[in-house]
Amino acid sequence: MTAMETAFLLAGLAGAIVCVLCLRRVLIVIRLVMRGERADGWCAKREMFRATSNNSSHPQFTFAFRTPDGELVEFKDRPGAFGYGEGEPVRVCYDPARPRKRATIAGPDTWGPVYVRLFVGLPLGLVSYLALISLARHRGLA
Repeated sequence: MTAMETAFLLAGLAGAIVCVLCLRRVLIVIRLVMRGERADGWCAKREMFRATSNNSSHPQFTFAFRTPDGELVEFKDRPGAFGYGEGEPVRVCYDPARPRKRATIAGPDTWGPVYVRLFVGLPLGLVSYLALISLARHRGLA
């Protein structure tokens, strides 16, 4: 296997893994919106996360809500293009069995947690497919 074939294989597999993880999260979020419990929440923190490679930064949001038994739950989510200020109210959908691991602010007002991952996952899936299918054709497997 040449260096170029190895690069196509690694790029295709890495893209496929990221695509699957993004689509898995999209399915979890959609299921939470359709069947999860709802609670009133708020934006607990808005921090700027600095990327060291290109000296840019983007906001990172932490949301919070209280379960019916009074437990305070905080989680990170991506609200999409506009974001929230600290203390702003949001609607939270969560899984009562695992509220810390399965919670989202997605819903009729905010689809950012879905479309952000789709905008990342679908193009990566296409690039992955093209890299792997071209490698298979080159090797005579397809």
